[in-house]
Amino acid sequence: MVEKKIVAAVVVAAALAGATWFFLRRPAPAPAPPPVAPVAAQPRAPDSPLPPSAESDVRVRDLFGALSPRLREWLSGTDLLERGATVIDNLAEGVSPVKQLTFLTPKEPYQPHRFERYDSFADVIASVDARALATALRTIHPLLEAAYHKLGYPDRALSATLQAALQRIVDAPALGAGDAEVQPRGQHYVYVDPKLEALGPVEKHLLRLGPRNEKLVQDQARALLAALKQQ
Repeated sequence: MVEKKIVAAVVVAAALAGATWFFLRRPAPAPAPPPVAPVAAQPRAPDSPLPPSAESDVRVRDLFGALSPRLREWLSGTDLLERGATVIDNLAEGVSPVKQLTFLTPKEPYQPHRFERYDSFADVIASVDARALATALRTIHPLLEAAYHKLGYPDRALSATLQAALQRIVDAPALGAGDAEVQPRGQHYVYVDPKLEALGPVEKHLLRLGPRNEKLVQDQARALLAALKQQ
């Protein structure tokens, strides 16, 4: 028994010695890197002060009206900076901008598949040079962004919202004339295809332009996106 106890003690001692040797020969762990001091957020430059609407409206008309005579007609309203910022925000968020664009509503009652009533609208949009439009937007950007911030987005960049708005137009489904069948429901028309009816207001408005006009608007949105990225 004594011999067995001695043997056991020797085995335990050897195991402890081996473990101690293994531990001591391991390299010491590298010291933890010192904590990185947080970078202080750079304060956003203050917005450009908005001039009175009577003054800014003239500037907007002169700047964008030079791109197309019909554009100047569309800009006959007031508070154009605020309206423009609201339209961009609506499109980016998938909200219908019709309240800001009542002057574009056709006078005749809606009739399914009578897309030609939107031909004039789409033709004006397509006639504007995308690079010139991008330059005009860059010129008015400080004031337009200030108007956008007043909508309740003090820390958002207008450029990102504008890109999202244009991308929503580009990504909207494009269908043939016979692919968007509608049926009356009360005082309105709805799409027969439940997938189309489930689309957002912006996408539905684009579909109602008709295949020709929707393509013109989407092509212009795509061209403007490219022009803005190049500047």
